[in-house]
Amino acid sequence: MNPILEKEVIRLMKRIDLLKHEKIERTLEVPSDPKFGDLASSVCFLLSKKLKKSPNQIADGIVSNIRIPKISLVDKVEAKNGYINFFFNLSKLAELVLRRITKKKSKYGSSQIGKGRRVMVEFSQPNTNKPMHIGHARNTALGDSLSRILSFSGFEVIKANYFGDIGLHIAESMLGYMKWGKNSKPNKKPDHFVGDFYTRYYKEEEKNPELVDEARDLLKKWENGDKKIIKLWKRMREWCLKGFEETYKRFGIKFDVYFFESQFEKSGKRIAEKLLEKGIAFKTEDGAIVADLEKHGLPSCIILRSDGTSLYSTKDLALGMEKFEKYKIEKSIYVVGSEQNLYLKQIFKLLELLGYENAKNCYHLSYGLVMLPEGKMSSRKGTAVFLDDMLDELKELAYKTVSKNNPNLSEKEKNEIAENVGLAALKYALIRVSPEKNILFDKNKVVKFEGNTGPYLQYAHTRCSSILKKAGKWKINFENKKMKEEEKRLIMKLFEFPEVVKSASKDLRPHYICNYAYELATLFSEFYHTCPVIHAEENLKNFRLTLVSAVKQTLENSLKLLGIKTLKRM
Repeated sequence: MNPILEKEVIRLMKRIDLLKHEKIERTLEVPSDPKFGDLASSVCFLLSKKLKKSPNQIADGIVSNIRIPKISLVDKVEAKNGYINFFFNLSKLAELVLRRITKKKSKYGSSQIGKGRRVMVEFSQPNTNKPMHIGHARNTALGDSLSRILSFSGFEVIKANYFGDIGLHIAESMLGYMKWGKNSKPNKKPDHFVGDFYTRYYKEEEKNPELVDEARDLLKKWENGDKKIIKLWKRMREWCLKGFEETYKRFGIKFDVYFFESQFEKSGKRIAEKLLEKGIAFKTEDGAIVADLEKHGLPSCIILRSDGTSLYSTKDLALGMEKFEKYKIEKSIYVVGSEQNLYLKQIFKLLELLGYENAKNCYHLSYGLVMLPEGKMSSRKGTAVFLDDMLDELKELAYKTVSKNNPNLSEKEKNEIAENVGLAALKYALIRVSPEKNILFDKNKVVKFEGNTGPYLQYAHTRCSSILKKAGKWKINFENKKMKEEEKRLIMKLFEFPEVVKSASKDLRPHYICNYAYELATLFSEFYHTCPVIHAEENLKNFRLTLVSAVKQTLENSLKLLGIKTLKRM
């Protein structure tokens, strides 16, 4: 339901004395059949017992007393089977919507609900010991889309990336390089070069379990300041970061700030001591520092190991404090996998206990796993599907369709289109499912040009562009008093867009935009196959071209919020 139309109906109903104190908004629903109106109220069923009358009698009485002003978007009201059915004036609504889209263009759907509010969205967060896999792709696509939606809604958004660049897993890849790298330099994309040693280490560890002790010893020396190990760490980290930047550039993403786990090791240890002083934590017999959260309904968690080495929690507390102190943010959004649900509740509670009032505004955008038809992935076992490889495969699949559809294009053009189609296929497939749900990712399905896919939305936009180009010169026309059902449905759907964006922003749910864009593209397809555009008589042609232009703009705005490019041809 669109709030503007909902308010219009409530306003008309509240003018009836009988309904002044009723909660009309709870009784409103959209009828499944358009012949029963655009919006209906079931309030008469609630009043039936109170008034000792049938819902039909009450509905007839209410409808006979409703007076519709000339300026109202409501065209008529009917009583049917105890319901009060409202029919909107689609001609007025069409003029309102089309005029608004034509005026606002790329800003249509934007708002200022977040004006003056600063938000940090932390996402992607790869470790610097291997390339990003397809799970990182979901994280990155969700975080980027959410950042775009919040910015479009007036928030000041800081896009942050937190790299895991210390810890045992990093030490393991370093040990692998020390043993089998022979001081070599990358002979492939540098993050893949580093990742090969991480995989090699685990294969060798299966044969030689004593490697675990060597890796732990290396970690201890590293944390104690061994200059040779620190030099190697910096070298391998730079290789990985260089590889990540190539992937982010391909993915179309830029960050405003980079955080590194290594930045927060010392300050995290100081926070552990502060928790002890405040009585929030205690020391175990072996010297580990444990945060006592039992009284807050959460399990206690270790903040510092007995040997004095730090954990994720040590650094995450320091990072959380820096976000609030340095960046003065109102809200901190963590895009992190669902396996960290409990852990982040513990971190947020500890920040609150440390005195950060805005800790209550920490939000975990939890997302499920990305699974492939062939089974679960593992970086350690070398069975992970890397993001770069998946993008290459999707591009190759898209290239076949693009070449078939556009045989006369140059190879450069075909490759550019295929690259963007493949990227759209990946992003849309990872965003369109509600975040908390797992995804079964099938590359052959997501790259199709029909169905609920990114390429299908791109194609709908391209079709709009093609119609407008074929039309040549035409005049904007907002009026059509005899609209077909397909035109009406498109108008109503276009009218919904600003409210969908607001809901996605408030609920922090990027998939709302996917659902909307797919429904709009589907309605446009129905309109296109039913309503002649270029060959209609002049005034009708101009109205329909104005409608096509509005659909094109709204699809473009939707795709931009998903981080997907629009294309002139496909």
